[in-house]
Amino acid sequence: MRTIALLVLCAAPVHAREHQLSRLPRHAQCRSHPRLGVTEPRLASTLRIRGGGSVATAGGSVAAPSGLVDRLYVPLAFVGWFLMNIQYSMLNKKVLMVWKFPWTFAALQLLVGSLWICGLWLPLPTGRDTSSSIRTRPSVDMAAMWQLLPISACLALGHALSTVAPAYGTVAFTNVVKTLEPLFTCALSALFLGQIFSLPVYLSLVPVIAGVLLASTNEVSFSMTSLVSGLFSNLFFALRAISAKGVMASPLGKNLSTTNMYGLLTLQSLALLLPLALLMEGPQLAAGTAATIAEIGGAWPFVRMLLATGVTHYVYNECAFIALSAVHPVTHAVANTVKRVAVIVITVLYFRNPMTRLGTAGTSMAILGVLLYSLAKARDDRIKA
Repeated sequence: MRTIALLVLCAAPVHAREHQLSRLPRHAQCRSHPRLGVTEPRLASTLRIRGGGSVATAGGSVAAPSGLVDRLYVPLAFVGWFLMNIQYSMLNKKVLMVWKFPWTFAALQLLVGSLWICGLWLPLPTGRDTSSSIRTRPSVDMAAMWQLLPISACLALGHALSTVAPAYGTVAFTNVVKTLEPLFTCALSALFLGQIFSLPVYLSLVPVIAGVLLASTNEVSFSMTSLVSGLFSNLFFALRAISAKGVMASPLGKNLSTTNMYGLLTLQSLALLLPLALLMEGPQLAAGTAATIAEIGGAWPFVRMLLATGVTHYVYNECAFIALSAVHPVTHAVANTVKRVAVIVITVLYFRNPMTRLGTAGTSMAILGVLLYSLAKARDDRIKA
């Protein structure tokens, strides 16, 4: 019940504001997301906070937030991102400790997220012969859906492998391995896009690599499966970002806000991942699930854990997209670093995972390296602009 209440608190203002954004003029609804490679509403026109806390209106003039939802929109997105990410990390690990079917579990998380977004798109009667949805549904044709398919495939595999990693290792170690994603991004950007970054960007990767190596060699609960799964997860997430840059260069449809785009990608990822998960884990799934239900004392506690994990996963991603697109890249870098530290520290304390001094030093080095990388990339983007 506490999880559900928290979800409502964080999600309600966000979805209310999304409902308002969906009614912006077409010219105010498209720009590319610098980190995710997806189109989003022109958040600069309604959300991007600069200096004195004012925001620009759709017409380009500057005005103070007009209501409580406007004022709380971005702060609650940050709160939702942090709290839901921590909650998801803990719930995800708790389920995997008693139900080691990570591929199926990853698909179920996408299923819950798909039901969540479809519920937001569902028309609700508001009067005689009228209806309205919490969020305006996107409008895309089949050609656009085919264009999104490579991105969804990378999202599905990246998410599945990031669920496999904590099934065999600690949450803290999994988060340390995730810090290597910028290394894959730099390599793939050079390989496929011919994009070369500045020297400070590449130098910032040195402490990341050294930190992960130090943490891996001194990890008390080291698992090669966890390490390899985390590395391949980084690869697929980096491929997702690379493939998105080409696909999102032109408009794909109407009402494609950041959150609506993520909803479409979630639906496609589910369609791709579910058959693969059942193929890999289906034969043992019934017996394993029955054993898990018997162990935890009933079907409802198990179902409740699955639902809570799926919803927290979807909401934390939505909140992250909104929060990170509404602030300066440096603020984004610092917030992401603080969030990762919070997840590592809280999960280590909660699950009582032992960490050596060298392992802690490696973790700290890797996180610092990611912060330096983000700051160096933000500097490059500012110079190019």
